[in-house]
Amino acid sequence: MAFDKMELRDVEVWDGNFAAAQAMRQAQIDVVAAYPITPSTPIVEGYAKFLADGYIEGEFVMVESEHAAMSGCIGAAAAGGRVATATSSQGFALMVETLYQASGMRLPIVLNVVNRALAAPLNVNGDHSDMYLGRDSGWIQLDAYSPQEAYDLNLIAFKVSEDHE
Repeated sequence: MAFDKMELRDVEVWDGNFAAAQAMRQAQIDVVAAYPITPSTPIVEGYAKFLADGYIEGEFVMVESEHAAMSGCIGAAAAGGRVATATSSQGFALMVETLYQASGMRLPIVLNVVNRALAAPLNVNGDHSDMYLGRDSGWIQLDAYSPQEAYDLNLIAFKVSEDHE
């Protein structure tokens, strides 16, 4: 097809958080349990908006901490639900204790970790120190380098986590 005869298409530009939220919408998740922390908050906010606007069915559970978020995800996944959450930095550090329980039970939970440096007063710089903290917890880590990869890897993560072969 010649360049001058190409059809114009609608193009949307998404950041990684919105791409992850869109993937979560399309994955038809049963439960999202989360506690907001920058910079991952827009993922669960986006999911909650899709839910509130009636685009999807499911449950959004706002909990009191990241530890409680993963605990809620563990319960929902153990009951057979398709489950996801998102966190970052210090929130991920608070969640670590429960990561071992989830992986030990082989529960299919998708956890979006938006990388942010650990510790220091109000450290908002991006690095992978939070992910290194969970490196040996038994979780499969998929790293996205673009919004497109964040979208694709979220959908892939559900299929991988639910495959018991």
